[in-house]
Amino acid sequence: MPSCQNLLESHADLASRMQSHLEAVVLGDLLAARQTFLHFAALLHGHSGSEDEVLIPVFEREGLETDGCSVAILSKEHAKLRRLVATEQERVFADDATLDAPTRILWVESMHMLKEVLEHHDMRERAAFNPVLDQALGETQASALAAKAKIRETEIETAWLAENSA
Repeated sequence: MPSCQNLLESHADLASRMQSHLEAVVLGDLLAARQTFLHFAALLHGHSGSEDEVLIPVFEREGLETDGCSVAILSKEHAKLRRLVATEQERVFADDATLDAPTRILWVESMHMLKEVLEHHDMRERAAFNPVLDQALGETQASALAAKAKIRETEIETAWLAENSA
């Protein structure tokens, strides 16, 4: 039975997609770098969007916030992640983008902050968000919520990819 904790699998997928993007950058493959970035960004938007729309309202309604994991903190991290992704997207899809050695270094370094924010966000959610939802809601409700969030994640990811691939 799915649980909110299972939704963290998307974090591993995000890390894998980021790694694929960075590998394409290091190899100097601009087309692959662009494609892998799009898929990374689409999942990031899908995952954070589903949390914003489906999970966070329940987290707040159930009074599960703590000093270390509040709606304000989660929302702020999601906004920061989206800002960083938007900045990278502009860079990756600039008309004059090339992957000469200095550009490769810049792109790899610029992804470092995004990677750190993602890792920190993952730790917060693993410790004080997803398992707390599972515990507070019980197996049946948590399973239904997780299923709803996963469907919404896929919908947002697909829509974002379609919108940004044109």
